[in-house]
Amino acid sequence: MTEHHFTLQYDTFKAELVLGGDWSLYEFAEFIIKTVKFDLDHAFEFCNNLKNPYASKERYTLFADIGEGEGEAGVHETLVSAVFRSRKKMVFHFDFGDDWFFLITCTAVKESKGKRRFRKVVAKSGRPPVQYPDYDE
Repeated sequence: MTEHHFTLQYDTFKAELVLGGDWSLYEFAEFIIKTVKFDLDHAFEFCNNLKNPYASKERYTLFADIGEGEGEAGVHETLVSAVFRSRKKMVFHFDFGDDWFFLITCTAVKESKGKRRFRKVVAKSGRPPVQYPDYDE
C-alpha cells in the first residue's frame, strides 16, 4: 500500500495530511471537510486548473457518479493513488454556490508498511475558514 502526503491550504490555514492511496476521492473529500470542520452538505469536485477550476481539463465530481457531467470522472470509484503523484496540485472545489477553493498539494508518495487503511492530520496552522459565519455579530 502507498501513503500519500498532502498539504491543504485556504488563505492562512494550512494542514498536513497523510492517508493511504486506497481511499476514494469521495473519502478524501470527507476527510478534508472534517479537517476544516465544515458540514458535508454540498457538491464538490477535484480539478486541475488552479487559476480557473471551471476550465479544468481533469475533473472528478459527484455529478459524474450519477451520470451527469460530460467528460468528468466520478469520486466514489476513483482512488487517491490513481489521481495524485508527488508534487501534483489540484483544487478541491466545495459548494458551487459559495465556491470554497482549497489548494491540495501532494507532497510525497511513499510505500507504507502498514496493512490497515489509515488517514491522519499531521499538523495544522492558521485559522480554518468558517463555513457559515454569523454575520449578525
